[in-house]
Amino acid sequence: MAILQSVLQKFSRKANTIDVDQGVRSLSHKISNYAPLFELQEKRQLIEVISDRTGEIYQSMILAVDLNREQIELDELFPLPADFIYQPGDSFTIKHHHRGLVLCFSCKLTSIVATLSSPIYNLELPERVNYQQRRRSTRLTLSKQQPLSVRLQSPLRTPWYATANNISAGGMRLVIGGNILDQLQHNSHLPELEFRFNTDFQIRCQARVKGFRFLRRPYRHTELSVEFKDIAPQHRGQLAQLIESFNASVAAA
Repeated sequence: MAILQSVLQKFSRKANTIDVDQGVRSLSHKISNYAPLFELQEKRQLIEVISDRTGEIYQSMILAVDLNREQIELDELFPLPADFIYQPGDSFTIKHHHRGLVLCFSCKLTSIVATLSSPIYNLELPERVNYQQRRRSTRLTLSKQQPLSVRLQSPLRTPWYATANNISAGGMRLVIGGNILDQLQHNSHLPELEFRFNTDFQIRCQARVKGFRFLRRPYRHTELSVEFKDIAPQHRGQLAQLIESFNASVAAA
C-alpha cells in the first residue's frame, strides 16, 4: 500500500506540474495577444470609440484589461453622451492610430458602472487585437451607361434614392437629387442601405456618412460618401472579388 501511495503521489505531482505549465502558457499567450491594449492602458493613450448604432464618435482611455472576466474597462466617454442612450448589447468600434498603422476592432457593451467620479464602460474582449496597415480597397468607377441604383434611409429614416458614382468593398459615393445638406453631419448613421448588382447578389447593411457636398451643376444634387457598416464578411469578400473582376476586364479590353 505504501508503494502504491508513493507512485500515486508522483503522478499527482506530475499532473500538477503539467497543469501549472499549461496555465502559464495560456496566460502568456493571452498577455501577448492583448499586448496593444495593455500598452494603451499603461501609456494612458486616447482611443476612438464609435457607436455602431448611432454613429457618434467619442474619446476615452482604457482603465483595465481583465483577462479573467474577458472584458475591457473604459473611462467616461468624451463628449459626454446623453443619459441612457447606450445599453448593454450595443456594439462599439475601437480605433487607435500609431505610426501609420491602425488598431481597429468591434466589441459589445456588457455594462455601465456608475461611480462617484464618472461612469465606467465594460466591453467584451475581442478574440484578437493587432495593428495593421490601412486597407486600401480597390474602387470601381461606374458609368452613366451602367448605373447602380441604391435605396437608403436618412438619419431620420426618410427614404432616399441614389445612384452610385463609384464603389469599393468598404463603401461608395452616391448622388442624390436636390440639396439634403440640412439632414447630414459627418459620421451620421444611416440605418439602411441596399443595392444589387443582379438578382443573385444583393447587399443590405447600415452605413456611416464620411463626406458630402452640394453641387449646382450640371443639376442640383448632393454627393455623399458612405462607409459600409455591419456588412456580412462573405458579402464584403464577394463584393471585392466582383470589383476586381470588373476592373480586370476593363483593363484587358
